[in-house]
Parts: sequence; C-alpha cells; structure tokens
Amino acid sequence: MKWFRSFGCALVVAGTGLFTEAGQAEAQTYNWTGLYFGAHIGGAWSEATATDVLPPAGGYFTPTGNSFSFESSGFAGGGQLGYQHQFGNWVIGAEVAGTWADLNEKQVSPYFPASDTVSLRISPILTATARLGYSWDRWLIYAKGGYAGANVELNAFDSIFGVGLRNNDHWVSGYTVGAGLEYALFEGVRIGIDYSYIDLQSETLIASNTLGGDERFATEGQIHSVSARLNFQLSRPAPAYEPLK
Repeated sequence: MKWFRSFGCALVVAGTGLFTEAGQAEAQTYNWTGLYFGAHIGGAWSEATATDVLPPAGGYFTPTGNSFSFESSGFAGGGQLGYQHQFGNWVIGAEVAGTWADLNEKQVSPYFPASDTVSLRISPILTATARLGYSWDRWLIYAKGGYAGANVELNAFDSIFGVGLRNNDHWVSGYTVGAGLEYALFEGVRIGIDYSYIDLQSETLIASNTLGGDERFATEGQIHSVSARLNFQLSRPAPAYEPLK
C-alpha cells in the first residue's frame, strides 16, 4: 500500500499549502453547517476467525472448538452521506457510509491440508456514526463512533470428495470508532483523510454442506481502514463563509 501512503502525504502537503495561501489573503470563516455527500478510496486490513461451534463433535471441515484464522488487506472504497451543524468552532453531525472492500483470503485447511481449502471474505461494510469536530476556519478535525456491520462469507471445499458449503454468508454487526481531518478547498468542496477501526462481534453462521449436513461457525473480526475523502456540501447557510469582522 505504498501508493496510498504517498497519496495521503501528498494530500496533507497540498492542504497545508492551500491553508498558507488562504492565510496570506483576507481571513475568512468557513461555515461547516449543511448536508453533504461524497466518495472515499483507500485501503483496509482485517483479522478474522471462524470457530466451529456445532455440537457435539463439529462439522465436516473441522472438529468442534477449532478455528480458522484469516488475515487480509486490500483496496477499499465507497460513498458517504451526512449532515452536520456548526456551533461556534464546534461541529456535530451524523454520517452513513458504504464501503466495498477487497478483504478476501484463501488458505489450505490446517486440519485436512491434503484435501481442504477455506476462505473468508468481508464485504460490503456499512457504518452509521455520530461525529464531533472542532474547526479552524477551513480546517476541521473530528472523532466519530457508532454502528458497523459487514457481510461475512465463509467458503470451504474438499477437493477429494467434492464437498462444499451452502448458505455460507451472513451479516455481522459491531461498532466503529475513528477520526479524521478535512479541509474546505472552496465553497461546497472538501477533501480529507479518515481512519476507522471496526470490531465485528461474534455471531453464528448457520450453514450446511453439500452432503446435507449442518455446519455452524462463530465468525468475528477486526478491520482497520484509512481513506482519502472528497465531499460536496449540498445545503448550507448563505453565504457559506464571510470575512472576519
């Protein structure tokens, strides 16, 4: 993800340059109040487990109580919609965001390595968060927290007997916390950098194998994501900003 780190550094440098130029011109106060929408692009990293919880002896692919562990990283991007209101320098708001992530790892089963492969995929991801920020003219720093959920898909396949999983995905809920920095380029257009930590709580996937037997796996995971953001403000007081008195 070297390209992403380079992009993030370039974004910060560009924003700092714009802020310096703005300071040399007439000082202005930007109004952050309003409805906005936008897009984000970046990278995500995840750690997840799927633990066999089928009593008494487990399912077809692993003895009960044993787990598959997955680590993956990849592209993540999507869109967001939110509203915020400014009180002096403080800015409060709420936002919903959807992210499509390339979080997918396939591996050889540690229990039956000669025949079995397993994989786990996390995508899409949905968050709904409250935000609290502090602004300095066209700069806004914020913290956020709230609900997070994702579709988790577990696949397993026995190449010798041709046995796989059916009904093998479910929605897993949890929470998210994070922080970010935004800069208003000009009226109604903002750029920023955002970090999110997502904790997907343990939930049981009830599936079946292609032989007709039951399978139950408790899945859980943690995700870290960093993204560059572009937002467009739809509604705002007129004028959006005005010279300081």
